[in-house]
Amino acid sequence: MLLPTPLALFALVPTWCAIAWLDHAALTRLHEAAHGTLAKPRWLNELVGIFIGTASLTPLSVYRHVHHRHHAHLAGPDDPEFWPYNLPDAPRWIRLTYAWLELAIGWIFTPLLYSVRTARELPSTKPARQRWLIAEWCILLLAWGALLWLVIDLGWWPYFVVGHLAPAWLAGSLQTLRKFTEHLGLAGDTILAMTRTVAYTGRIGRAASKTQLHVEHHGTHHRRARIPWNELPDVTPTVYNTGDEGPLFSNHLAAVCDMLPHLLDPKVGPQWTRANIRGCVAP
Repeated sequence: MLLPTPLALFALVPTWCAIAWLDHAALTRLHEAAHGTLAKPRWLNELVGIFIGTASLTPLSVYRHVHHRHHAHLAGPDDPEFWPYNLPDAPRWIRLTYAWLELAIGWIFTPLLYSVRTARELPSTKPARQRWLIAEWCILLLAWGALLWLVIDLGWWPYFVVGHLAPAWLAGSLQTLRKFTEHLGLAGDTILAMTRTVAYTGRIGRAASKTQLHVEHHGTHHRRARIPWNELPDVTPTVYNTGDEGPLFSNHLAAVCDMLPHLLDPKVGPQWTRANIRGCVAP
């Protein structure tokens, strides 16, 4: 074994957590790149986004294709990021299976779902977008093929698993937990009512938030998706003083606790309320 002693394992766990935090920070930068707000030179925004997307098994163009539809159809039946939790006719066991698979193996399950759904819609997308999607899939396959060949050829599997795969696994679960905390279980009719926002006021909370590009100011982001990430904390008070009420929390623990019960019956979107009224909700 590479690290057989309890002392080594004791040191390894916090290291994994630190790397997972950085991996998740990279995913928030992929999110910003998809919106075109990560870097002002467009070429730099795309270059960094393609690099992170390739490393995280989710090509930038694939993530952008899915995420833009998420913004356009927030929590509605056509929101691809929250399928199948947004479908009242989806049986509970299917929604539970997908939710716990995303939490358990989100590092591979979620990118696979995104790519499959994007590939199915490829014939109906514009030719220019098709070319970018195909090109980035090829980049990903070539890059990972070369990396895995090198790992196998040099016998680096233990280092690859311990140094990359384990923290990537944790980061994928963290990403899913964040995604669920942002929207799962909400059934409002407005953007803010459909989104949980966390707004830290203390120095430590704000510093941690900055490392993740303030992505937890999520209601503000959905209301003003094109503003730079560093402006989100300053804009949040204005957005939440418009009379449009939405769940606003002072820390992540409160927001997560508000979301957790909904993992027993994952639902999202106002269509569930309408379905309950009609009495046609799937068992």
